[in-house]
Amino acid sequence: MTSPALTGKRLVNRVRSHLDAAFLSDILLALPSIHYFGVSSVCDIRCPYCPRQYYTNEVDTGLMSLSDFAKVVDYLAYAEIAYLFGIGEPFLHPGLFDFIKMARPTGVKLSTNTHGMSLKPHICEIILDSGLDEIAISFDGATSETFEFLRTGAKFKTVVDNIIKLQEMKRRRGIDLPELQFATVISRHNVREILGVVKLAKKLGIRRIVFTDMIMVNPENAELSVAKTDLLMENLQRAKEFGNKAGIEILYFYQYPFPWKKDPAPDWKGQGRRLACQDLWRLCIIDRQGGMKSCCYYPGTSGNVFQTPLSDIINNEASRSLRRRLLEGDPPECCINCGMLKELTPETSQQAIAEAEKAFSEACHSELLSEADIKSLSEQIISHKEKSQRITDA
Repeated sequence: MTSPALTGKRLVNRVRSHLDAAFLSDILLALPSIHYFGVSSVCDIRCPYCPRQYYTNEVDTGLMSLSDFAKVVDYLAYAEIAYLFGIGEPFLHPGLFDFIKMARPTGVKLSTNTHGMSLKPHICEIILDSGLDEIAISFDGATSETFEFLRTGAKFKTVVDNIIKLQEMKRRRGIDLPELQFATVISRHNVREILGVVKLAKKLGIRRIVFTDMIMVNPENAELSVAKTDLLMENLQRAKEFGNKAGIEILYFYQYPFPWKKDPAPDWKGQGRRLACQDLWRLCIIDRQGGMKSCCYYPGTSGNVFQTPLSDIINNEASRSLRRRLLEGDPPECCINCGMLKELTPETSQQAIAEAEKAFSEACHSELLSEADIKSLSEQIISHKEKSQRITDA
């Protein structure tokens, strides 16, 4: 994994982001450390379970303009990573590499994704020249039959050949970037091919795979979910064992597969439990028209970053009220079954503050902080430690 370039702004924001992760307030100290930009919501394949096939009138199809992106690009100097994609194929945006070029001077790590059909030789040459750090390739099957059903319009052999050629081009140039990873969505169609995907990744030089659950946007497909089943866990375990030996990082993120289903759900209300979700305290999702929110499942937005400064939106009432509802144990409906929702404990806050202190020490040694930065961060760390102790003693 590459790291974002160190700057004073980024180091200060990193410390504050750790303090925010103590979840002691609905007010953020830090600017978002993770940015998602919906640069493209157009696509040239038709995956059968994609929301695009069911919400044809609701999916906003189009491209983000570079002039709008320019209004927010400076915030990336504070961030750790920026993802340039959307609910579509990023490489269909004729100006994608202009976005990368504009963001590069901020030093942020830059990532995008693809269905793999776009990785033609002339595009790969531009990719290698661009300085892009990471590409996630949607890869949902170890056989052509499964892959081409789940990624209708993409060809298994073409995508594999494209990956091989891109890796060869990197080797010829003597460079490691962009790092390639697989993004694999799991359902009954491909759960038994998980190990096969990992074995193929080894052959292709892929060193990281992110598995997630398929979200069943159509209730008629509910039986296709394998989330929280022994079948999924057993196949993931075999994949992890192979991955450990092969030097491939295997990650799994639980996603609640039934957004239309309201039960069973934990009854958080009235139990005095404080809750939190890291995304609401660190994430920034910006659609192609500038609508900003901190969670892709939340139906509304907190503001428009092309019209209002992002620094104002993250702490406006719409943003704060969402965080406040979690801290008060009254999560919105879209949060209740989400795998990101967690109950807060004193240990959570203490660990986050310890991480902030560690990041602060490293930042001080970098000699990139001003005296004012050092004073401000010291005071904020002390304040958070005192507040955490009060909550622990209560």
